[in-house]
Amino acid sequence: MKKELLAAGCLLLALAAMSCGSETPGTGPQSSTPGESSAETPESEPASDVVFDIPEPELPALDLTGQYYTFFCKGEPGDYEPDGNFRDRDFLASNALTGEIVNDAVFNRNLKVQQKFGCEVRLIVDETSPEKLIMGGDDSFDIVCGDSVDFGDTMNTGAYLDFMEIPYVSLTSEYWSAFCVRDTIFRGKVFMMPNDICLMPLANTGFLYFNKRILAEYDLESPYDMVHNNTWTIDNWLNMIKQVHADLNGDGVMDANDLYGALVMAQFRLACYMQFYVGSGKVLTAEDPEAGRVIAVDGEFAQSLIDLLSPVLEDKTVSLNNYDVRDFTGDFGDYYKLFMEGHGLFIQALISTMDLYREMEDDFGIAPNPKYDASQESYYHRVCPRVPMFTIPATVTDYEKVGAVTEYTAWLSHYTVLPAYYEVTIKQKRTRDENAIEMLDIIRKTMVFDFGDVYDTYLPNYLYDSYTEGSYARKFGASIKYLKKRLNMYTKMLDALGE
Repeated sequence: MKKELLAAGCLLLALAAMSCGSETPGTGPQSSTPGESSAETPESEPASDVVFDIPEPELPALDLTGQYYTFFCKGEPGDYEPDGNFRDRDFLASNALTGEIVNDAVFNRNLKVQQKFGCEVRLIVDETSPEKLIMGGDDSFDIVCGDSVDFGDTMNTGAYLDFMEIPYVSLTSEYWSAFCVRDTIFRGKVFMMPNDICLMPLANTGFLYFNKRILAEYDLESPYDMVHNNTWTIDNWLNMIKQVHADLNGDGVMDANDLYGALVMAQFRLACYMQFYVGSGKVLTAEDPEAGRVIAVDGEFAQSLIDLLSPVLEDKTVSLNNYDVRDFTGDFGDYYKLFMEGHGLFIQALISTMDLYREMEDDFGIAPNPKYDASQESYYHRVCPRVPMFTIPATVTDYEKVGAVTEYTAWLSHYTVLPAYYEVTIKQKRTRDENAIEMLDIIRKTMVFDFGDVYDTYLPNYLYDSYTEGSYARKFGASIKYLKKRLNMYTKMLDALGE
């Protein structure tokens, strides 16, 4: 069942019935003519104080009046129902101003896109996988937003275009991701990309929260000061953890009722070890002129990191992981509850989990994942696999239109939707100090993607299993032939797309 959700209703322009694909707006039982909506457009917009420090991209003066610019998302009926409560799972469409700041930012962004190009922004939601629709000739949408691993698994169908073929897109701009280009490019081609149109990659990037009360009670140096002094390293983080533990109820047993230095994640997609491996500037794969991509895991370093983390993170008197918590309480959700109730100095979590701490009695702070050592030039943050990214369907014929509108929408989102979600929804509503805002800025600017994650090569699975085994050689090293073969399967698949 296909569901089309108009992104902006009662807009300023009277649009003619022309489609950007084969479907004509206003024809067929499930389409809507541009401009037909009960939503009211405000008579005037408030004066903007936005400083556009990145110049507006130079784009052609396209007249797309009467056409749609259409996002596609795979989903169940009702998943994207515009019920007036904005859901931060897509950031693509809003069909009414509601007073909710992120929803209204999306609405106004899409309105500005229409004002510039004439095309109305809409969202199509369908239960059918996008590659099946594309390979069946469906050309009713211009861009697909979906699960990155799903894209990787279906890239061999030829359903998606190389972003490098699309004019006007600037993939290394801040509102796209230079790290994603660096770490997923294959023979000069980039098949999927994040950008600031959809902020779910940002919402699903891991870092550390800390309890300010516990920090003060144990007279520990603030992670903020350590970041500023370039001493926020894994060694110093571990030393802090080892100092914090207490049998709070005096029963002689350390369990969910007691105090720990750290609460960390244990499954491979979110695991602390994986976050800190990438956070140390290491990668899973690298570009190669002959093979396209090759395994680039640093085995010696991987083992040194295992040896560094394990003695502390596996010491159940000072650290618990989410599985430990589940074993104590029977509920994975209690992992977050323990931090909320003051049972941990640190917790490893995501930006999207910050909402849970809105009513937390203790004040909390935010810290980037620590550097391996002080000589490391930058922080790095692994974006959790399976986050939404964008692809361009192979049924697109008007590359100029798709490139120009996508680039403008991404640039505009950087100054409208991102501030609404990040500056207001996250910063002002939930964080409690200016230092936390600075830390979030560091995290956002150092988000890392990897070919080995999005193409589900099993590389992160085996690397994390090396941590649980305590040995890189016994797990990853012993499986290197199999892992190379699996990676080679993906490179051959991508090579075949050019034949």
